[in-house]
Amino acid sequence: MELGLCIEMALAKQPFDKRLRTAAHLGFRNVEMWFVDMSYKGSPARLAQLAERAGVRITNTVIGSPDGALGGGLTNPAKRRQWLERARMTIAFNRAAGIPATIVCTGNTVKGLTDSVMLHSVLEGLKPTLELAEKAGVTLLLEPLNTRYDHPGYWLTSSDRAAQICRRLKSRRLKVLFDCYHMQIMGGDLLNHIGRNLDVIGHFHCAGVPGRHEPYKGEINYPFLLAWLRRQGYRGVFALEYQPSLKDETSLRKTREFLLA
Repeated sequence: MELGLCIEMALAKQPFDKRLRTAAHLGFRNVEMWFVDMSYKGSPARLAQLAERAGVRITNTVIGSPDGALGGGLTNPAKRRQWLERARMTIAFNRAAGIPATIVCTGNTVKGLTDSVMLHSVLEGLKPTLELAEKAGVTLLLEPLNTRYDHPGYWLTSSDRAAQICRRLKSRRLKVLFDCYHMQIMGGDLLNHIGRNLDVIGHFHCAGVPGRHEPYKGEINYPFLLAWLRRQGYRGVFALEYQPSLKDETSLRKTREFLLA
C-alpha cells in the first residue's frame, strides 16, 4: 500500500506542473487530478512527460462533476449522450496519458424519477462506459459521497450499494472508490463496511472528520485503519484528499509523518 495525494485541494494555488514537482519533493509518488480539461491545460502526451520529469505517477482523473452539471451524470437517462461524450473524451485522454483509472460520480437524484428508475439508468449508463474503459485498459472508480455537508442531492451515498453495482456488472474494470471522510459521515463503522467489500474496492481517499482537513485532526483513527488494511492484504493507493488548515507543505509533511509513523 502506498500513499497518494490529490493535487486539486492541497497545492491548488500552485501552477499545475509545479504541483507535480512539489508533491514529489514531499515524498508522494502517486498523485491524482480531477477533470482533464480544467486545472490542467494541454495534451495527454505533455502531461505524461510532466509527470515523468517530476517523478510521479498520476493514478486517476474524474469524468464528470458529482451533481451531473458537468457530464450530465448517470442518474438521468435523458442526458446519456452527454455523459458518454464526456466519458469517451476522458477515457481517451487517460489512455493517451498513461493514467490507469478515472472516477465515476453518479449525479444527483432526478426530480420525478423513482429510485429504481435511477438505479436502472446508472446501470445502463455504466455498461457502455465500461465497454469504453475495457477497450482502453482504464479502470472506473465508482464513488459514493456524503449528502449531509458536501454534496446535497447526490444519488450514491452507500459503499454497500456501490459494491453491489460493481458485483452486478462483473467487470474487473469497475471498482469502488471508498472515501473514508464521506463514508464516516454517512454511516461510520468503516472497518466492517470496508471488510465486506474489499474485493471490489480499488482506491481510498481520506480526510479528517469533521471539517475535511488534516487526517490527524478528527474522529477517525487513520493509523489503526492503515495497519488493518495492510493486514487484509490491500496493496493499492490510500490517497489524501483534504483541504489543509495549515500552509500546504507544512500540512502535508505533518500528515505523512502521522500516517507513516
